[in-house]
Amino acid sequence: MERSPESRGTTREGTGRVLAKGITYGLIAGLIFAVVKIIGSVSMGNPAWMPVRMFSSVLLGREAFSDVVWRGWFTALGLGVHFGLSALLGLIYAVIESQMSVEGRTSWGRQSAVGLLFGAAVWLVNYQIIARLFYPWFLETPQFLQLALHAVVFGWPLGLMFAATERHQQKRKTRRPVGKAVQV
Repeated sequence: MERSPESRGTTREGTGRVLAKGITYGLIAGLIFAVVKIIGSVSMGNPAWMPVRMFSSVLLGREAFSDVVWRGWFTALGLGVHFGLSALLGLIYAVIESQMSVEGRTSWGRQSAVGLLFGAAVWLVNYQIIARLFYPWFLETPQFLQLALHAVVFGWPLGLMFAATERHQQKRKTRRPVGKAVQV
């Protein structure tokens, strides 16, 4: 049974808003993820800049970890890579989310589950496929911890932000006008 575009929230007018939410929520989830990674790095006795160096190593390779690279350079590249990917992943989640039923989009539980699974899928693709082929130093970090961070600190907040917005939009659509009805 095919749902109408209105039930999926993908009408032509709404597509721009869905994509804007994807970018915005991806950036917010990326910020949460980066902050937690930096705090985790420091708590494990590593430099605070280590996660940013890891992000920049996507473009610089192992050179990102050398002292020859200027801190401003790896910081700009690392944050650019990280937030660029976060925005892209937010867009991908928005497309997935827009295909869900209204009940699924407004459900805290379903959005949480989809967000957690999405974060786990991001880890699977980034670490177990792409890193194995191009960035083996990413595999030197504890993989279960990386899986948990991607699912809980990136995917879950992403799902919750979409659920909150969808619930708010549904409440606005179902509000009844306040005041007396005018009889003619």
